[in-house]
Amino acid sequence: MKAFMLFVDFADQPAGNDTTQGLYDFFFPNASTWYETSSYGKLSIDAEADISQFHRMPLNASDYAWNRGITYEQHEAYIQDALASYVNTIGEAPPPVDVLYVVATRNAPNITYSPTFMGNVTTRNGTFVAKKAVTVGYDAYAKWGFKLINHETGHVMCLPDYYPASGAVGLYVGDFSIMGNINAVYPDYFAWDKWRLGWLDDSQVECVQYENGTTSTHTIFPLESKDEEAKLVVLKRNETQAMVLEVRSKGGNDDKGGEPGVVVYTVDTTVETLQGPIRVLSNGTLTSELEVPSWGVKISVVGKDDDAYTVKIATASGSGAVNAVHSAVESENIPLLSS
Repeated sequence: MKAFMLFVDFADQPAGNDTTQGLYDFFFPNASTWYETSSYGKLSIDAEADISQFHRMPLNASDYAWNRGITYEQHEAYIQDALASYVNTIGEAPPPVDVLYVVATRNAPNITYSPTFMGNVTTRNGTFVAKKAVTVGYDAYAKWGFKLINHETGHVMCLPDYYPASGAVGLYVGDFSIMGNINAVYPDYFAWDKWRLGWLDDSQVECVQYENGTTSTHTIFPLESKDEEAKLVVLKRNETQAMVLEVRSKGGNDDKGGEPGVVVYTVDTTVETLQGPIRVLSNGTLTSELEVPSWGVKISVVGKDDDAYTVKIATASGSGAVNAVHSAVESENIPLLSS
């Protein structure tokens, strides 16, 4: 992925003793190394940066009204202000790239958070700069660290947010996925997303069609392992709903010491970002069994060989029609997660 990074400050919140090199080093190469690990070497970020100076924005930081209510138009104007300041100094637009990172000085707390701009990025005279942009704000320095780049660049690749629009960050996915919680114990992307991104091959997915009164057994290898064995099992309910099983351990990007085991979650492709399109069905990893009455499904861990887990999926005989996944999960007393 080709990227370009430029740095900005403001008359009311200048960079002071902050340095562009220091900010670049805050994010790279760690963010690119994270992707190389997560993608099994299939993706890295080639991030060029202009470290010559902070480019002064035309408005005060406080004038950008940087809050959770920022509009598409306000966001675009901020990016174009940054590009205009860059062009006025350098004399030409940045080279065209996949993603533009506009990084505010860490001395600008008024740029409170770091949203991704999902439209094409151009200068005001129409020169193409990037397919998407990430505007890095104060939360990267105060809370998230370099992994903010990995979360926001997930949006560049069209992954949704798995945390809720309001409420506890871990409500839907607990301590799993950087798209749900940047500081999660298991921050790596879900296997489902790695398959969608092309990092896992179809041969590493075992598919099960939902039928009443059936059982199937599967051996699942840890998500971070580089072998070509099965990494996820997908129980397809219909064209938009599935139950997914994967194995998370203590390796790769999941390096905070979480307990290894099986993760079971539902996917509903009709559910929007921030509303829980993926929901993990148990607190932490699974090492024994989990019943999902709303699906008429029982998941059992029946064996373990080194880091690989063998699981059995059993569907109830005559379980009938399954309701919409998420409303049914809530009504069946399966715990939704909290951070």
